[in-house]
Amino acid sequence: MPGQRPPTLVFDLDGTLLDVSARHHHVYSTVCESLGGQPLARAAYWQLKRQGTGWQEILGQSGLDESQVAGFEATFVDLIELPDNLGFDVLFPETIPVLTRLVTTFRCTLVSLRSSATALRAQLAVFALTPFFEAIETAPAGSDPAFQKARLIRKTVPPDDPAVVIGDTEADVAAANALGYLSIAASSGIRDKDILARANPSYLIKDISGVEDALRRARLL
Repeated sequence: MPGQRPPTLVFDLDGTLLDVSARHHHVYSTVCESLGGQPLARAAYWQLKRQGTGWQEILGQSGLDESQVAGFEATFVDLIELPDNLGFDVLFPETIPVLTRLVTTFRCTLVSLRSSATALRAQLAVFALTPFFEAIETAPAGSDPAFQKARLIRKTVPPDDPAVVIGDTEADVAAANALGYLSIAASSGIRDKDILARANPSYLIKDISGVEDALRRARLL
């Protein structure tokens, strides 16, 4: 990249670097059963989530009625970031190798929509991810995840510097678009490739292993 300043690479965590499907299914199943429902199998549940299916439909298929949705959602939020449940997460196989190569060329940061900054940092330490990131920002998703993501991204990228946002949701893509950054959308997380394609990312990849190829296609690597 002669004469060109390397962009900051802004990574999302859940679904991008970590496989969170087991955690989400475990918490869903726990809460569903506590309300008298019959949880869907993990594959069926995760397929619905990846297609953007709302809780009302998922819970309807799980034997719960509309009156139970609000209680389910509140309990799910209370449980999803507890340390015992975070223990279900696993690194995608290529996460460490890819990050190890990228940090030799790029400044890398992490932006995650999590409610507990303490739990996030503890989990990053467990997976030995902390040293890869020069800045780490987190906050609850709120009612507008794309706006919140954009706000956090601004904190990790110096003004007027280029950046590439790497995530697994339409909110990641929307935040990048709003800020004028390139986006790389990985269909390894909570949204499938069709939903991500409709969000118009700069590049659409299967998982973290495709990031370097996307950067080469963008002539950044």
